[in-house]
Parts: sequence; C-alpha cells; structure tokens
Amino acid sequence: MKTIKTILLLFLMHGSALTAQQLSDFKWKNRVLILSNSPTHTNNFKNALQVIKDSSKEIEQRDLIILIYKQDNLYNLDDKEVLFKNSNTTIKHLNGFLLIGKDGGIKSKQPYPLQLEEIFELIDSMPMRRAEMKSTN
Repeated sequence: MKTIKTILLLFLMHGSALTAQQLSDFKWKNRVLILSNSPTHTNNFKNALQVIKDSSKEIEQRDLIILIYKQDNLYNLDDKEVLFKNSNTTIKHLNGFLLIGKDGGIKSKQPYPLQLEEIFELIDSMPMRRAEMKSTN
C-alpha cells in the first residue's frame, strides 16, 4: 500500500510539471529549484541531479519542482521546455542553482555544489512550509 501511495505521489508531482507551460504557472503551487547546466558546470550539474534523485521523497514533501536552465531556456526533468520571461537576468546569469518560493520570490541563489540539506532547511524555515508541516501532523 505504501508503494502504491509513493507511485501515485510521483505521478502527481510528475504530472504537475508536465502541465505547467510557464514558470509563473508554479506560483502558489510549487517551490522551484533551477539548476544551471552549462559546459563549465557539467560535473556539478550531474552531481546535483544524483543528489536530487536520491532525495525524491523529501523533494515531494516540499512541493519542489526541479527545472534545468541550459542554452538560454528552461526545461523540466523530462526535457520539456518551460517558458519564462527572457528579461529575467537572474536566470540568465545563473552559475549554480536558484530557489524560488511558492510566492514567486527568489529565496536563494548559490553556486555549485548543491547542498540539498541546506535547501531543505531553508524551505522548512519558511512560514508557508511551517504551516504545511503543521497541517499534515
């Protein structure tokens, strides 16, 4: 039964990423972690993806969507393009990763390596996340 619930959660999380066609579609629904995938960060990017893969349950619990910034475009993990305003210089000059909160605000912008536990701690300290944790207990 627990396996079925996990599969359903993964399907639902996966499905929300597929239906969002613009970065703004995630506002108030998901937190977004954007990873830079440039030729100068290939190894750091691959390491970050492995860390993310190993933490899927924790990522789901925090309503976190992972996007990849490469060649001036945003993509979800299925390599489907997600639209964003090209004037957003914060993303264009990304040399690591960027965390966007459910409110659409930038919560963290850091260079690699990705320390996912630090990101989780930051998310868990946010008032909206505290309310989420309280309502699930």
